[in-house]
Amino acid sequence: MNVRQLILGACLIATTSAWSDAQRKPPRFPEQTDFSAEAEGAAHPVPIPDGVLTILEKDDFVRPDLQEADPPVQTPPSSWFSAAKIHLSKSDQQDLVILGEGPLAGANVIMFWIFRNTGHGYDLVLRTGGHDLHVKRRRSNGYRDIETDSVTMMQPNSELFRFDGRRYVLQREKTEPIK
Repeated sequence: MNVRQLILGACLIATTSAWSDAQRKPPRFPEQTDFSAEAEGAAHPVPIPDGVLTILEKDDFVRPDLQEADPPVQTPPSSWFSAAKIHLSKSDQQDLVILGEGPLAGANVIMFWIFRNTGHGYDLVLRTGGHDLHVKRRRSNGYRDIETDSVTMMQPNSELFRFDGRRYVLQREKTEPIK
């Protein structure tokens, strides 16, 4: 075997190995940071962990719809939600943005739930409604700021939420008259 055959063989093995790795890895999508009531759920939905569903079924916004379902149900069906992974902090832990769908969605406003991955489960750190939700680049206490937009009583409204170390709190609300 000459040097040329050895090099060719090594290149073939490296190429085959790289192609095999690419086949096993799921495709990477850019992280979704903008969510809208007009979209059909999350762009790249992920399954909702059981612990998060347990928190959602106890939520004051979800419970009435559980009781009004025909027949009434204890656990909300997965069709009532859409979830997307998001990185709120610099950690490797993936957090979740949950969008209300089906009976939990209005005509042009939906409910959003933001869950922080603690490494031992998920904590609900924000529940808010709006037409749009934007996860910003700017950070407060290590976590990305969140802004919502909606139109109420024919007036554009935006709310800015910042992480206070435990949860997201309303920092600024701005309502402008339509001109």
